[in-house]
This record gives sequence, structure tokens and C-alpha cells, in this order.
Amino acid sequence: MGQRRRHGLAAIAAAALSALALSACQTTTDTSPAPSSPAPTDHVPAAFDVTFRWIPSPVFDVSGNEGTFIRAFVESFELANAGRSVDWGYRGFVDASPSNIGQMIEAYAPEESAAHPGVGTAFFTGLRRVDNADLTRVVLCRFGYRSIKVDGRWQSRVDAPRPVEIDFRRGGIVPPTNTQGTARTPGGDVFGDWFATRYDFAAVYPQTTADERACASAIPAEVPRRAPSAGLQPWPAMEPIPGWRSASPL
Repeated sequence: MGQRRRHGLAAIAAAALSALALSACQTTTDTSPAPSSPAPTDHVPAAFDVTFRWIPSPVFDVSGNEGTFIRAFVESFELANAGRSVDWGYRGFVDASPSNIGQMIEAYAPEESAAHPGVGTAFFTGLRRVDNADLTRVVLCRFGYRSIKVDGRWQSRVDAPRPVEIDFRRGGIVPPTNTQGTARTPGGDVFGDWFATRYDFAAVYPQTTADERACASAIPAEVPRRAPSAGLQPWPAMEPIPGWRSASPL
């Protein structure tokens, strides 16, 4: 009787160890990194899972008033362009834009759509600036990568570097500083009374400019360098840097 009981306990222990081993294998399989997804509070087009990363440079302080305004306008334009409506811009975007902002957005056809969703990350850094009495022009370099879903497969590639130009004027209420946080989009108006008088989403011309050459020759180390590929999974979007606070003091 005692021998049968010991055999029964041994069988139970072996079954328990087997279950634990199976559970461990399943846990390991399920912990592979997943693509970044918008949080429920982020206001972004469903087909545009693209995050934004800002690389510091001496041209402007990313955490200062100028940095907040430039980041908010540039990111708003990309979201509005992808969603085909100025309503996708951050709160206050239309008031901070030229009167023809709707036509400006329509002038650039996005690659992403409901039929062809996109995933990726865009990187920006300051290249140079020009300051006048009441107007500032900042030239940025835009880098990035994206995956577009076509016929059930993800076509992934690195974006060609390009300059982006923004001219803006300062008003009474200044944009807030130190707006970085864990949110992908700000929870309130971060433009203040400043507004953009001109914006060139892709400052690329028939004859290559010095700005184009400068952007192409100075790709930051943070920007991934990969060969184009096609597969069942997209290249995952990175976490935004510096991100936004979920609420704005304005």
C-alpha cells in the first residue's frame, strides 16, 4: 500500500513539473516585443501608427518655448496630412497655421490610408535658423522609416532624408516649456499665441540645395539604417521622444 502511494505521489509531482515547464515555454513565446500602439487618449488617425522623435541640436531648445511650438506644429501637420483633415492636428493647430492650411495639407498625398495603414517613426533635428526682427525661420532635417501594408504584407523601408522649413511669429502668450511626458499627443493647447506664416513639408527642389545635401550627409546615429524588406510584420514604431504631458498648462 505504501509503495503504491509513493508511486502516486511521484506521478503527481512529475505532472506538476511538466505543467510548469509548459507554462514557462508559453511565457517565453508570448514575451516577444509588440509594435507600439496609440494609447486610448492619443488622438491619431487609425491608419497612421507613426511616432515622433526629436534629436537635440544647437539650433533650438527642444524643451523650450520654440521647441514646443515647432514640435507641435510639425507633428500636427503630419497627423493632419495622414488623416486628410486639419482636425487631426493638436488643439490650437488651425489658429497657429496660415489661412490656407487646408490646401497645404491636400497638396501632399500621404502613403498611408485605411486600405494601406502605416507604421513607423519620424526623426527631426534642427539644421539652421534665420532670425529677423519679428520672424524666425527654422530649417529641420527629417529622417525616419515606415512600413506600409499592401496586399496583406508589410513593405518596409527607410525614408529619404529631406529638409523641412517653418517660419513663425511670436505673440502674447508663449508656448509652455518642458512639455515632455509619456503621452504621444498633448492633452491641451501648446501653441500659445504664436503662429506659423509658412511651412514647407518637403523642401526639395529640382536642383539639389545645400540644405538637402546637409541633411543627407548628417544622418544621426539614432536613425535606423536598414535595407528595404517585405514580410508579415511591420518594423515596430519606437516610443516618442520627448513625448508630451497628458495635460497642458495653457
